[in-house]
Amino acid sequence: MAGAAIFGAVAEFVLEKLLSLSFEEIGLTLGVKDELKKLENKLVMIQALLSDAQSRHSTSKVVQRWMENVESIALDAEIVLDEFGYEVLRQNMETRTPKRKWAEFCESVSSSNPMAHKIKNIMDLLGEAFEEGKQIGLRAVDLPKTRPNPGEIRLTHPFVDDSEIVGRDDDISSVKGMLTSSDYKKDLPVIAVVGMGGQGKTTLAQLVYNDDAVVRHFNERIWFCVSNDFNVVRLLNEMLQSLTRNKVEMTNREALVKELQEKLKDKRYLLVLDDVWNENQDEWESMRNCLLGIGGSKSKESKIMVTTRSDVVAEVMRTSYCHHLHILSDDSSWMLLEKIAFAEGGPTRTQALVDIGKRIVRRCGGVPLAIKAIGGLLYSKKDAWEWSEIDRSTQIWSNPTYRGMDRVSDAIKLSYDHLPSLSLKQCFAACSIFPKDTLLEMDVLVQMWMAQGLINPLKESSLQMEDIGSNYVNLLLQMSLLQNPEKDFFNNITRCKMHDLVHDFSLRVSKNYCFDMEVDSHDQIAAGNDIKAMHLLLISDKQKRIKKENLKRISLKLRTLVLNGSAYLEDILASFRYISTLIVQNSEVEVLPTAIGDMKLLSFLDITDTKISTLPDSFTILYNLQTLRVDYLDELPKGFGKLINLRNFYMSREFSLSGIRQLTNLRTLSEIRVVREVGGFQLEELEHLDSLRGTLKISGLEDVSGPESAAKANLWRKSNIHMLELIWDPHMEDHNGIEILEGLKPHSNLRSLTIVDFQCSSIPSWMVTKNHPLLLYYLVKIKLETMPYCKQIPPLGDLPYLQVIKINGLESVECIGSEFYGCTNLDGASNSHETAVTTLFPALRKLDLRYMRELSKWSDAMIQSNSSSVYLFPLLEKLYLCNLPELELLPNLGDLKCLRTLTIEDCKNLTRLPISKELVSLEKLVISWCPNLSSLFSEDSDEALRGFGSIESIDLTDCANLVGVPKIHSLLSLCQLTIIRCDGVLASWTRLETLTSLEDLVIYGSPRFWPSDLQDLTRLTSLKIGGRYHQDDDEPLDYFPWHDSKSGSGTSGSNNNIQPCFVSLTSLELSGRRNLKSLPEPIQYISALRDLTIKKFEDLEALPEWLGKIPCLENLTISTCSNLKQLPNLTNLQQLSIWNCPLLKQRCAKDNDAEWHKIAHIPEINIDGVSLKQRRGGA
Repeated sequence: MAGAAIFGAVAEFVLEKLLSLSFEEIGLTLGVKDELKKLENKLVMIQALLSDAQSRHSTSKVVQRWMENVESIALDAEIVLDEFGYEVLRQNMETRTPKRKWAEFCESVSSSNPMAHKIKNIMDLLGEAFEEGKQIGLRAVDLPKTRPNPGEIRLTHPFVDDSEIVGRDDDISSVKGMLTSSDYKKDLPVIAVVGMGGQGKTTLAQLVYNDDAVVRHFNERIWFCVSNDFNVVRLLNEMLQSLTRNKVEMTNREALVKELQEKLKDKRYLLVLDDVWNENQDEWESMRNCLLGIGGSKSKESKIMVTTRSDVVAEVMRTSYCHHLHILSDDSSWMLLEKIAFAEGGPTRTQALVDIGKRIVRRCGGVPLAIKAIGGLLYSKKDAWEWSEIDRSTQIWSNPTYRGMDRVSDAIKLSYDHLPSLSLKQCFAACSIFPKDTLLEMDVLVQMWMAQGLINPLKESSLQMEDIGSNYVNLLLQMSLLQNPEKDFFNNITRCKMHDLVHDFSLRVSKNYCFDMEVDSHDQIAAGNDIKAMHLLLISDKQKRIKKENLKRISLKLRTLVLNGSAYLEDILASFRYISTLIVQNSEVEVLPTAIGDMKLLSFLDITDTKISTLPDSFTILYNLQTLRVDYLDELPKGFGKLINLRNFYMSREFSLSGIRQLTNLRTLSEIRVVREVGGFQLEELEHLDSLRGTLKISGLEDVSGPESAAKANLWRKSNIHMLELIWDPHMEDHNGIEILEGLKPHSNLRSLTIVDFQCSSIPSWMVTKNHPLLLYYLVKIKLETMPYCKQIPPLGDLPYLQVIKINGLESVECIGSEFYGCTNLDGASNSHETAVTTLFPALRKLDLRYMRELSKWSDAMIQSNSSSVYLFPLLEKLYLCNLPELELLPNLGDLKCLRTLTIEDCKNLTRLPISKELVSLEKLVISWCPNLSSLFSEDSDEALRGFGSIESIDLTDCANLVGVPKIHSLLSLCQLTIIRCDGVLASWTRLETLTSLEDLVIYGSPRFWPSDLQDLTRLTSLKIGGRYHQDDDEPLDYFPWHDSKSGSGTSGSNNNIQPCFVSLTSLELSGRRNLKSLPEPIQYISALRDLTIKKFEDLEALPEWLGKIPCLENLTISTCSNLKQLPNLTNLQQLSIWNCPLLKQRCAKDNDAEWHKIAHIPEINIDGVSLKQRRGGA
């Protein structure tokens, strides 16, 4: 009875639209008002019969035909009422003398007018349908309240954070181990995760993909969903798009492979193919050959991870490892349900509810999607009797014949049935117009629902349609009918997805309502019957236009069209006059036809993916238009301001056109640029746009006509703007800059403030909290960038919600004084009775100061008279201090107990860091180009020196005087260590044997201080080692220092009793110097070595023969070895790269067989950036 459910929603919306028109104070003539009232009564009567038909769940064809007939009549009624509403808008806009003209209009809408005839015709049809319904046995029943007030639906977020998923630790560990393992013999090994729908394959893959160890292991990670469309060119395009972050539409496979070769050269990458269905061996081989063609020195270390429901798919892809995802255990199932059902805002956890919940979860069969769907449903039920109803509804799942997929389908249906309104059900059904695995942009989704008439706030509700739509998304997430929410910095949901099983269900409930239609290569509609859908996704070959006769098979009542392909827009507009939502996705379309003005009901238009840059004059009579999305416009048509219902105006590029000052309903406006020329945008156009919300970005502020223009923007009245970006041109003079910035004072609800390229020496008064103590009270993020003349930093320490401070390029600031910390009593109350501790920057998580070249002093916070101490930065997680060359001392920054990342770069005069205690949470430390820094600690106390117990990565570069470092035995979690020209550190850390977690090590410094036990680091996989880059800094050496290697000839005596060393090392880089004539022989015994780089062995003339016998060696790079002439036989090598080795380059030339015969078999040879294989035509 899906059609009945959808009709019920349609009829309800028609009734609401009727009510909103009937009771507006618009002075309709009594006759028309009576007609509308009669129509309302007819619809109520029909709804009463419809409710009876739905409650019976009748399968009678007679009843179903009656419902289809009523649905058709209701759609006609909706169109008539929408047209009537359009005429009301048109008269409002075009009437010059309102009273007289309005009376003329009302008089025209009389019993002899076509509009009145349409209304009467619909009433007659509804009357006939009512009588027919009674004749087939339906009876009028009392209508239930099916749609709560939107304001009554709770705004909650109980959906599970997938990072806290339960019961999959062993699965994650196993798959992660396979991805980071080097124990594979073939290139590009495939790891498959196999399991039935709803098992959590994608979630598992996402967790592994984002795991810190996996992120560190791969240079590049690429993810995309494959689904049913296993098209090699599409997949390669998406790979390239993922790497470049730009849209790619290439059709040549060879060109794509070449581009990918460039992007992935010498990189270890992870490619995730999610939700693969392809069982065609040839198609996979074609894709695999392309990936192998990309090649690279890291091809064996690169991996492909696949998720699929099918073991056949795994076999076709010849997987190296197949991980079958099994059902959750009973304990894990209950943990998952409990986490969702009893989340904050849900029911109180009682033993009665626990007992019911455990019974229900056992029936879910350990399938995560079923558990999450049921958990979200239980969360919305407060009482035990409601839980008991769900308990009874799921008893059939205990039947032994019930499969896991049946439970998932039933759980999805149960969640859908319990959605709190028909409106929400219809919004869910409308999602089916998007193809499977589409990443749904929340703004687009909500705006389409609005355009389709699915969101209509009640008059007594204060919520905006956008708020209700956002609430609907949260409810669908709660019920697991949507999933995988992505959030912005402010925790707002920006994107989400629909599970493919949920998508299958949405297609079933939206039958004859939403439809995906594909036009085949013969220009024929794939579906066998004419299409009656109200919402249609039409896909065709972009190189071939859809014929007009095919369009005739689509319902004239079509309300939504997503056109993905080629068609004459003139044909589309002529065929479907009642469209409310139109999306055109074809980059070949350049012109928007004048006939667009005939689309009276159009509410949502997206032409971003076209080349349309001009709107016809007829566009300005689209009075119903709510959302316009374009790529770029050369100009706005005259009269654009008449689009009084326009709420959202998006332009991919910055907007600089005049003509929006009348759009007082505007909520969203993309980046705007002030232009001084005639016809350009000026700030006073924002004067009455007080409904703007979200982000407002204004550039070109140097072109503001004057301070009065800035003040007229009235930003202080725009309470829903939460993110404000103000940008000047750094190359243009602005003599009024400070007055203009004063005039751009925002509302106190502001959450994020960005100011870029401001060219004045002071900041506006509204940024000084002592003058405006509440203006920035709710600020969460502030960014001040490239303000070269500014000498002030605003006081920020008192702001209770501030989480991020980024100050970059305030080059004239000489001192950060006590005013930076602020000490204003924001609550306006006396502090005399408060406790003795003052907390400053109470919520700050990131502090980033860069390029402040004159900053020489940073003061401590002043203690207030009523405080005995100051508590600073209690939640700070990331601290960046970069390019502060004059700063000598840092202030007391507090205990920094939450600090995870500390980066200090190019602070040449800094001598010590203000660290007096152990940084218990520190994970990453970077100190670079700080030549006067002697210690990381304010005092070398045992408490400070004994450790950074959580630290995983240390990078110390060019800190020649640094000696005060943590004790080496305290760095138990260290995975990555880089020490470059910091001999004092090397002298302190003579042995590294306690670094049992170390995987990646880089050492450049005097060989005298190299640790003596490198070979004992059993987990080390990558080592780069060499002397200082400046040859004169090191004492002369005629050998490369290495354990047990001291012979200038490169030999170390007998090879008997060689002990295994570097047992995990796969990558080694040696950087030598002049006088070195040999390589250390023990290298030949590194059994796992795959990648070897040899640099700056200036006097080396020949590589030893044993080099070609290293069993796993595949990739060899030789650089800056000016006297090298001779190579060994490199039997197993897959890639050879030679840079800046002139003699060797000459001997490897095509016409010189001196070395060519030794390397001719190597698949990839590169000399000074030129591929020899390519140059020789594959010789």
